[in-house]
Amino acid sequence: MAMTSTLPHSTTSEAPPERAAAIRRRLESLELPDRRLSADEAETAALAVAEHRELWSDLVVDSPDTRWWIVLYRTASYEVRLLSWEFDQSSGWHDHGGSCGGFVITEGVLCEHYRGEDAVSSLERRFHPGEHGNFGPSHVHDVGHGEGRPAVSIHAYSPPLTSLSMYDVTPYGFVVREVVPDDRRGL
Repeated sequence: MAMTSTLPHSTTSEAPPERAAAIRRRLESLELPDRRLSADEAETAALAVAEHRELWSDLVVDSPDTRWWIVLYRTASYEVRLLSWEFDQSSGWHDHGGSCGGFVITEGVLCEHYRGEDAVSSLERRFHPGEHGNFGPSHVHDVGHGEGRPAVSIHAYSPPLTSLSMYDVTPYGFVVREVVPDDRRGL
């Protein structure tokens, strides 16, 4: 992971300082509220960064051996991350520790399996470049590489991730296996 840059107004980034400042200016231009963002607002933040490839495209790491991500911007109320996905890489079934989120696919294809409303079934959808969406704080899913090398996505989470629960899928539904602090996980 990159060194963490501290920016004004209690924000941080793992991007190089001048890039982190440009990302901060872009996100501040949205005038997002200084509170927990809604899923729609998180999606807006992800889209705002994704549409400016010069802010992130050269930071992507294509690693076939490990899942990779970088925190592009973090405040007390939300964060934006850049993720890359290689062949056979997936997140495993997880939630976001009570955070909601928004995302946009910038390269490749991602496949999402997600928990159905009955809390037992799972559904699937695929996202192609330019497609985006959001999810609430109780969303449970497994996201993986669909095609393209690498698949790349930008995600915004509110509040910033601190932990997530990893799930096992059983005939009786989704069961939490463990809670993993954010600094120990590969998402």
